[in-house]
Amino acid sequence: MPKLVAILAAALVFPPAAAAHLRTGTVAVDYRAQLTRRPVGPVTVGVYQSDLALHLSVRPGHTVTVYGYLGEPFFRIGDGAVTVNKASPTAAAARMSTHGMSVVWHDVRTSRSRWSVPVAVDGRRETIAGATDRRARPSLALWAVAVAAFVLAACVLRSPVAAGVLSSCAAIIVAAAFALSTYASPGTWIAGVDELVFAAAGVGVLRWGPPSARLPSALWLSLLGVAIGLSKGEVFLHAIVLSALPGTLVRALTVIAIGAGIAGGALTWRAYAR
Repeated sequence: MPKLVAILAAALVFPPAAAAHLRTGTVAVDYRAQLTRRPVGPVTVGVYQSDLALHLSVRPGHTVTVYGYLGEPFFRIGDGAVTVNKASPTAAAARMSTHGMSVVWHDVRTSRSRWSVPVAVDGRRETIAGATDRRARPSLALWAVAVAAFVLAACVLRSPVAAGVLSSCAAIIVAAAFALSTYASPGTWIAGVDELVFAAAGVGVLRWGPPSARLPSALWLSLLGVAIGLSKGEVFLHAIVLSALPGTLVRALTVIAIGAGIAGGALTWRAYAR
């Protein structure tokens, strides 16, 4: 049973190619972009922190033309459709997604510290302007020490069940924080539901299963917590955490998930060794 649990948990950390594709939601980044100027009137514009892509939408009955890197007309929103200038060098290089009167596109200009994108709203020249800056990364050594300290603290409990439950609970909160983020992809939602089901199964066996199943369940929950925590390891490598909870809280919960999970696994194997 312990071997089977370990194999299943390893599959969570190292999914096959098809499953890994579902976990493509951005966890954390180093650059933050913000708008400093936007057109007035019937236009809504914003910038995504996950990849610095711009999004622009226009109310019906109005038109907007966005100009490219060379000042040429790039695309136009109006008359219920988006029209892309195929002769535009910008259009040839940009990745775009359109839906009705809205466009999302990756614009290399947003990677500059100060940037601007010229537009025309109902024939009136306007400018979308913003600033992008790099934030300081967290101290990886400090968070590694925090994980080690939590492993030791959890081992003091001498309860693999308590450590496993604590690890999985912290991990599920982390998973939910990313699933509820503005930047969550459908794959992130699917992964979050899967992880919740796995955790519920482990807790269910602890609550209603036979006594002989308690240690395997504790090991399962511990390894599940470690797997989820490691899958979000980018929170320790980048400055800005893209979750529904504050970045520092997410990092702390990830530390608990990994630390308690390692401790729970060690305590479980120790119990089996006896």
